[in-house]
Amino acid sequence: MNFLQLTDQTVDVSEWLRDKEFREYPVGARDKALLYCPTPAPYPFLRDGHRYLFKLSSHRYPEQFWMEILAYLIGVQMGIPVPPTFISYDSKRMQSGALIEWFLNPIPLVGEENYIPGGDYCQQYIPNFDSKKGKKHNFETVSLIFRDLTEKNPLFFKANWKDYWAMAFTFDALIGNTDRHQDNWGIIMTPLFCAGSWDEKMRISPIFDNGTSMGHEISSDKFQYYQNDANLKKYISKGWHHMKWGINDTASLGHVEMIKKFTSEYPETRDLILNCLKRVNYDTFESILGMLTSFDVPVRLSTERAAFVLRLLQFRHQRLLCELEK
Repeated sequence: MNFLQLTDQTVDVSEWLRDKEFREYPVGARDKALLYCPTPAPYPFLRDGHRYLFKLSSHRYPEQFWMEILAYLIGVQMGIPVPPTFISYDSKRMQSGALIEWFLNPIPLVGEENYIPGGDYCQQYIPNFDSKKGKKHNFETVSLIFRDLTEKNPLFFKANWKDYWAMAFTFDALIGNTDRHQDNWGIIMTPLFCAGSWDEKMRISPIFDNGTSMGHEISSDKFQYYQNDANLKKYISKGWHHMKWGINDTASLGHVEMIKKFTSEYPETRDLILNCLKRVNYDTFESILGMLTSFDVPVRLSTERAAFVLRLLQFRHQRLLCELEK
């Protein structure tokens, strides 16, 4: 398996310029900074002058930033659109973090592309939508939003939104992500000047903000407890999507249940989901995790956590394949 970032290419961002106008957007709970990559870039996998999000862990879970990096590497193997993410640190502040390629591109004479979070659309479709907790965040409304966007913008919105959500739900189920809230998906608007006037091209955001996953909150003294299959299965069964299926549903669906419901509603997506899952296996996960433990940063990924995450991934992977191949 080839990796873009080699173990001797850890990115030190201590001298990178900061975007002082950054307002922590997209929103989130963990500390982050938007930085400009130098020109020329220090490594070939980085983009000259482009902006990157330097994202730290929660103070309670020091190794959490590794989950963002791991999610990207798994996503690449699965064919999932995840923003490129690299191992980085700040040598002055002695901080370790995930370096995430900013998914908005600069536009000459305009500034940059515009990101419209899903929560903004939900507010238009759902009366009194709670934009903070998103209690009415549901897929039936989301599907209506995307149908309307496609109908209103047939020339500039060509993405298959059903495939997008098939991949998003599958990816979240595999990594155990419980934080795909209403602002962790959205639409990117690209201004275009054509025939003497401005228009906009739309695309769906990549599948970003993947760090609330893979047992990041489990402390190392609990790893032994999850060596027991029953305990591990019980933990995994508590994984729920943030999004409900219907607006009047009282509870969200579990990861597997959401995919089963989705493929029942859109059976044409089953092959795509299975293909994504079959592109990875135990050896894939083991190879990626083994490589990540070799990086020397202030907060390293421990071999013990890597082994725990490997067990989680393999358990979820096999469960998903078993359910979908019935």
